[in-house]
Amino acid sequence: MRASLLSAPDAPAAPERQRPVRNISRLPEAFVIAGSVVAPLNLLLAASLTVYDLLIGMALVMLLLEGRRIPLPPPGYIACAFVFIFAALLSAYRATYPFQALTQVLQYLFIFFVQIPVILAVIRTRIATLLCLMLMCAGTLAAMLYAHISEQTQGAGRVVVFYSDNPNRLGYPTAYLLPLLIVLWIWADRTWRRKRWLWTALLGGSVYLSIWALAASASRSATLGSIVALVVFVVLRPGVGPGRMLMRAVGLSAALTVIVLVLWNTGQLPSTLEDRVQRSFSSNTEDNTHLVRDRENLAIAGERAFLDSPFLGTGLDNFRYVAEDYDLDATPQLPHNLWLQFMVQVGIVGTIAFGFFLLLWFRDLIRVRRHAGQLDRLILWSMVSAMVGILTIFFFAPEMLDRHYYLLFGLGLAMVNGLRHDRSRWEGTG
Repeated sequence: MRASLLSAPDAPAAPERQRPVRNISRLPEAFVIAGSVVAPLNLLLAASLTVYDLLIGMALVMLLLEGRRIPLPPPGYIACAFVFIFAALLSAYRATYPFQALTQVLQYLFIFFVQIPVILAVIRTRIATLLCLMLMCAGTLAAMLYAHISEQTQGAGRVVVFYSDNPNRLGYPTAYLLPLLIVLWIWADRTWRRKRWLWTALLGGSVYLSIWALAASASRSATLGSIVALVVFVVLRPGVGPGRMLMRAVGLSAALTVIVLVLWNTGQLPSTLEDRVQRSFSSNTEDNTHLVRDRENLAIAGERAFLDSPFLGTGLDNFRYVAEDYDLDATPQLPHNLWLQFMVQVGIVGTIAFGFFLLLWFRDLIRVRRHAGQLDRLILWSMVSAMVGILTIFFFAPEMLDRHYYLLFGLGLAMVNGLRHDRSRWEGTG
């Protein structure tokens, strides 16, 4: 008799424990991207706290509540930031008003360890980067348009923008607007070719507002910074040979000359900028004293203050209180040069750290550009050109604390991360 051996059926496998799905919202991205439109407007809520700071803070809280990773910049950036902050804290002990020095230290801490990391956490695609750039430009142009309509002037006939009493602040944004606007036009033209007429009209209007802002603000440093930014973007682009560089330089000069002459002859540009430039080189003692001598006195006072204490400065935002101690003719202001200002207020070590912080950014954007696609190369070079224009301005102006400069900085780092570590995701969206 044949017996069959029956085996018991296998017990059903225990169901795998499913990981709880995190409820990841899009609110942090929305706060960062939408906040780009107010970043250049410096809308103050209290003391140095701006609306943009609040939006970035809300994005940080949402990221923490959702348990999402918040990446810091690479170690080199962090080391530079720590050295700068440490030098600023040490210098605060020498400050006439330590509370003001510590207030600016907190702003730099926010920029280095909140704003930039939050941007890196949420900006992971090309389209998000372009939206941020587009909204930053839109906010800037809206402020320029309001100034054009209202034409509020100070005593010298220079038009001011609503968020500042300094007319120069109206013209500064032109340095980053011009290269970014060109790239945004190229992107829009490639994406929506049938609407080319619309993008061209928007570009023309935006360029007009940007040039008008230079003339109405009569900012000489903004004019120089804008020209440098355009030259870097159009002429000095990597991979362009000497012959093409020369042709581009001639073409850029001709285009700018035609645009300015047309606007000038049609009465669309104020004459304030021309008057200030002429007076800057005038042999008239009164003109020279009013437009040049005060900055020379501040520079002399700054040099003496730095030599008096090269390693410990006067504390952030404090040099103006001791300027007359080093030059009796100096006015109670900061030196009109970013690097001299840092040397005076945080010492040579802190200044070098901040310089390396910026150099690392330029190095990373230029390196990753070699391996990027055509559109990404243009975006990266527009950011490099814009930052060069901004830094050109700050050879003649103090305090690089405006948040939209570091929005541009963070977006550049976000592009570097995307192209290095997640290229398929980055290039597959936009």
